[in-house]
Amino acid sequence: MKRRLDGFIWVALGATFLVALFLSPFASESPDGLEKVAETKGFAEKGEGWTFWKYAPLPDYAIPWIKNKKVSTALSGLIGTLAIFFIALGIGKFIKKSNLQKILFLFFPFFFISQTSVFAARPLTTDDAWTVEKGYFQLETGFDVARQDNHDREYSPSATLTYGFLEPLDLGVGSGYLFFHPKEGQRENGLADTEVKLKYRPLDEKDWRPAFALTGTLKIPTASKSKGLGSGQTDFGLNAIITKSFGKRLVLHLNAGYTFIGEDHVDNELNYSIAVQFILTEKLALVGEFVGINNLNGRKGDDPLSGLVGIQFSITDKFIWDAGIEMGMSKAAPDYRFITGVTFLFKP
Repeated sequence: MKRRLDGFIWVALGATFLVALFLSPFASESPDGLEKVAETKGFAEKGEGWTFWKYAPLPDYAIPWIKNKKVSTALSGLIGTLAIFFIALGIGKFIKKSNLQKILFLFFPFFFISQTSVFAARPLTTDDAWTVEKGYFQLETGFDVARQDNHDREYSPSATLTYGFLEPLDLGVGSGYLFFHPKEGQRENGLADTEVKLKYRPLDEKDWRPAFALTGTLKIPTASKSKGLGSGQTDFGLNAIITKSFGKRLVLHLNAGYTFIGEDHVDNELNYSIAVQFILTEKLALVGEFVGINNLNGRKGDDPLSGLVGIQFSITDKFIWDAGIEMGMSKAAPDYRFITGVTFLFKP
């Protein structure tokens, strides 16, 4: 039954893509029923005057910077379809085996902690080319819930403290606490591995040129190997980052890196990701990304691939809340991961 349902979902999604790409450009430009009533009764202008609509990511079913109207409409339909699909898939997977108490527990902080950073930050895994301002500390705290393909679950609060030594140079240290709940077997919990990351930005963004940065990350094995919470070995990773702004609303981030794995008989990893931020207002941004790892062993089934959609909301320019849902797109990736947290920038 599940296989038949999965097949139906993919066929239906494919059909939706075809409609969005090839039929939506020829849709009637006449107003729909609700819009017609608004025009007839004379209150359509009130809705159009709402400030929020000025920052809609795809106004009038079009991408503003694409001049060809039919291509713009087709691509906006495709983007909208993908966004709704991933949001619905993530929420469905999250709710499927979660009771009401867990759901309330996870969403309860939203009512009390409500970031926009113009640059990439939580909940994205993709890094940005920018550094913490010289002389400032940045504290990131978060809580993740993940379910693996085999239905093992992980709950992890975490914290990362970063200090800006120079305008183009910062250093961060982060760790967390891991609660591992396997589908079968004994539950374990303990300190997670600790990561130390140094970031240097040799090039700032200027005109057509993107910003460029490099990071080196050292994983210190503070997680217990005997409990199955870590490998017990030290890893080291190098990452190249490109960040480019397109106007005032759109920011693109590209990452490519290589991780040297310390554990015996485990292949090194090639890491890659792409992330987009769409700045809706001075306080609100939508974010999305695709993240992948290639284990370089020739077996694609061992390579995690996932996609994430999320938001960043700024209470002040130094206090930010974020949330996101990540969906696995391969068996090696978590089935789903829910992320939320806050970022605080301060100077002692």
